[in-house]
Amino acid sequence: MSRIFVPFLVLTVLAGCQQTDDPDFSYYEERIGPTLANGCARSPAGSGCHIARDDGTALGNLDITSYDSLSRRYDVLTPFGPYNVSLLLLKAGEPIDISVETWDPTNRYVDITTDIRHNNGTTVERGSRGYAQLKQWMEAGHTRTGVPDETLSENRGECTHVDDAELASRHPLYTPGFSARFAASFARFNERVEPVLQRSCAGGSCHGSSIVDLFLTCGETDAERDWNFWVAVQHVTTPASTSGLLRRPLSTFRGGVFHEGGNVFSSAEDEDYQEIFGWADELVTTQPDAIAPPDAISEGLRFFANRVQPVLVRKGCMFLNCHSVSMFHDLRLQGGAQGVFSRVGTFRNYEASRALLAYDAANPNESRIIGKNLYPPELTAGSPGIFHRGGPLLEDFSTGGVLNGATPDDCAGFDADNGDLNEVPAYCILARWHAIERQEAIASGEIFADTEVVRSVAWISRPTGVGEPRDFDTYRGGADLMLAPATVDATTGDLSIAGGASVLGGCGLDPGTADLRGLAVSWDGSTLAFGARSSAGAPLRLYRMQSDGTGCERVPGVAPGADTENGILTHDFDPAFAPNGALVFASSRGNSNAGILGFSGPTRTPAAMQPNANLYSLDPGGEVRQLTFLLNQEMQPSFMSDGRIIFTAEKREPGFHQLAGRRQNLDGGDYHPLFAQRGSVGYGMATEIVEMFDRNLAIVAAPLDAADGAGMIAIANRSIGPDQSEPRPDGDNFYIGSQRFVTSRGAWRSPYPLPSGRLLVSCDQGAGSLQAGGFDFQLCELDVDSGAVREIGGAAGRADIEAVAVYARANRGTFVSRIDEANGHTYVEPGQTDADVEVVDFPLLATLLFSNTRTGRPIDHDVGGIDVYGEYPPPMGTTSFGAVSAQVVNDDFGMMFLDRRSLGHVSLNPDGSAHFRYCGGVPIVLGLTGWDGSPLPFGEGAPFTGDMIQREQMQFYPGERAHQSFRRQLFNGLCAGCHGSITNRELDVVVDIDVLTSASQAQSNGSDAESLALCP
Repeated sequence: MSRIFVPFLVLTVLAGCQQTDDPDFSYYEERIGPTLANGCARSPAGSGCHIARDDGTALGNLDITSYDSLSRRYDVLTPFGPYNVSLLLLKAGEPIDISVETWDPTNRYVDITTDIRHNNGTTVERGSRGYAQLKQWMEAGHTRTGVPDETLSENRGECTHVDDAELASRHPLYTPGFSARFAASFARFNERVEPVLQRSCAGGSCHGSSIVDLFLTCGETDAERDWNFWVAVQHVTTPASTSGLLRRPLSTFRGGVFHEGGNVFSSAEDEDYQEIFGWADELVTTQPDAIAPPDAISEGLRFFANRVQPVLVRKGCMFLNCHSVSMFHDLRLQGGAQGVFSRVGTFRNYEASRALLAYDAANPNESRIIGKNLYPPELTAGSPGIFHRGGPLLEDFSTGGVLNGATPDDCAGFDADNGDLNEVPAYCILARWHAIERQEAIASGEIFADTEVVRSVAWISRPTGVGEPRDFDTYRGGADLMLAPATVDATTGDLSIAGGASVLGGCGLDPGTADLRGLAVSWDGSTLAFGARSSAGAPLRLYRMQSDGTGCERVPGVAPGADTENGILTHDFDPAFAPNGALVFASSRGNSNAGILGFSGPTRTPAAMQPNANLYSLDPGGEVRQLTFLLNQEMQPSFMSDGRIIFTAEKREPGFHQLAGRRQNLDGGDYHPLFAQRGSVGYGMATEIVEMFDRNLAIVAAPLDAADGAGMIAIANRSIGPDQSEPRPDGDNFYIGSQRFVTSRGAWRSPYPLPSGRLLVSCDQGAGSLQAGGFDFQLCELDVDSGAVREIGGAAGRADIEAVAVYARANRGTFVSRIDEANGHTYVEPGQTDADVEVVDFPLLATLLFSNTRTGRPIDHDVGGIDVYGEYPPPMGTTSFGAVSAQVVNDDFGMMFLDRRSLGHVSLNPDGSAHFRYCGGVPIVLGLTGWDGSPLPFGEGAPFTGDMIQREQMQFYPGERAHQSFRRQLFNGLCAGCHGSITNRELDVVVDIDVLTSASQAQSNGSDAESLALCP
């Protein structure tokens, strides 16, 4: 089709929208293609716009040279969510007016005019014939023939039963017994509407799925019926015909709006549709209190519903390929029905948006939801924004070609509370929302007042030559714990500390002999924790004290029963506080369950014969629980703002050695890549990883031979994905690197986020080599936007490291895996020892096992099976490679021990899926085999040689029920924006609405798991 249309496109551009009478052409080619070519293929300067290039890119990621290429971008053709015209027409045409429903009882709707920007301006006038033709074609389903496809969707799957207790706590706005308040309406709903919903909507693959806002149970118990009534009412508004409950399932060809589940009712005359409409219309007429917005809500939620949500609509945030529920990122918004939002949808949008609002930072620009829409430093040096594929949507203050980055000062003179939303800059609305949420958090005691943004700074001061992160076993005495009061200048944001005094004496430790490792402050700013010991023969143990330096004690109930086991000191160190009060830490105590490795207790690392450290959690109930089970180091844990653990993990396999960032849920599930997984990132070690207030990551990046844990400070924008040091081709502006180095010389370590958006770091700015060691680290404040550095404290000739700032963080709870986590849907079944793993598409997953660059990932159709190998530590008592020379591998990284044992083989289903279970906690690697079970070798040009066996250990937690990978048909819509498309064509990076219902549909679903080596 494209070979026919491209020359035709050129002719239409030259001839000015000429039409053809060729009867072989489709409706699209005859009527639609020429209009698009005339309006979208050329800029005013005559250059090509939305035309595919040879490298698979096009401006706006939109190629209009054929119907097939255009139809890939389903999202630009379909009127979606709050918008009654398509994204293409909103970009190429003129703004439209939308009435957005609010929670203001006196003004239920606010009128906004869209502000959807287009680099080429208006190219299709709204009153033109071409605009009308395009709009009509898109509303008719944008088919090639122009004939609507009026196929109706069917209810799929069995309904879902939910017990009373789970329903009672299912949603913050729901109170059981709701139906009793509106008995007559409930009776009609139960008798006439409930059966319709069960027939049409409540299947497990539709609204019986727990991830949807209109979640419907089977409705067979009193509690289920009460819930179904309540949640249906939340999707009703006045007039009833505009309710999402009615407009979304109605055919878009008969007045309905976009519905992820497709058209359910062919017209408003459908008998089932009439049953719902009659009930809803009677409800809004006779019981208006039932649909009133809730009263007992925070001012922050009220301001969001009345002011922020309409602004998000106005700025275009809710398009299908932007921040819809179909996307795979942290801000998934329910778009409603052309300005009407269910109460449940508005609350969902509030929670998702608030999670990205850094109200614990004084400056609103540190909020990711704001910073993503400001000028980023990659484009404007020194600016505080974060690169955003949607552009800097909140930068409305630049005039006359002079950039003026948005700050709260720009909002003077605007009434963000009551002013016209079309005139008040959107930035000022979000900044005002930040101020409201911040004041509410201060008033509740969740965070400190503005007068004490940072109360104090604590750090470890020790002799130089502190050792690298894995060398915790070497005793280095002379360390002291220092504490100094701190202030933050309200104008400049500069952090200052006043002197510093030792607070170690109250712990019964002598600064002359103490060895300290790791320092943490609790989420509420009240408590410090650290690891310490007093001699070479003693292991590191965990201590805690009040954040003012008083009340020091050993943390009770956490130490192992013996100081030495298997000839190894049982160290506890590197503590980190979780939002729920748990204390996560690294320890060399080893596995307590002998069934996992065949023995219990400490082990040595295959990488260097060092004592191995894993992560553990001292849970709020006092139980110590193992989190990681791998053979090399897991250390330096910290927490993301959503309560997930991030840490450094050492990965060592033949031909590969990397210290990389990992992520894990606090329940133990979803051991997952975070950043710097391969040497292609440009360095060998990523250590001391922390999340900043804007949710970017700060990393110490260094070569493998760097000394004393030193490196450069890199900032990683994790919403863009992995990075690579390989230069991109000249002129390639479609790939944006996710990391940037904010230091270029000296030696750096110990980044810690400050509420100002800066970093508290340890720096030796005069260091000439990262390999030299003996660094004289000082305490510094680093501006990650400008690169400016201020030395603020520390003692000359001492290494001042691992500093923490004492302040309270917003407690957003602890992350719990959800079914719509595309590659991380997992849960842990308590009391079970096996791990149950379903791989939805292993050949696709295999493309990510050995490399992680945006250079395409062709599917190898020869992959037909998985060899699962367990890996085991050096034998008990081994302290050197010489003692186990028969199992030592030599490669470019030196020596390593390798004990790899087959756990079994798993054959793939014809669609590439598989399902197996094994002893949870055993470190495993996966090998690729052909359909006959024979190992597959790496091909020419591959990153490794030999058989295709994974080059890093992975784990699944005891009792974990994990879903890995996703169907290859959905990869480009889910993950290609970060990981690159399967074809390496940017034009193939497009959303697929089927992700909501089809992401895990595979032949492995519901199949029995193949049992491999299970725990004894």
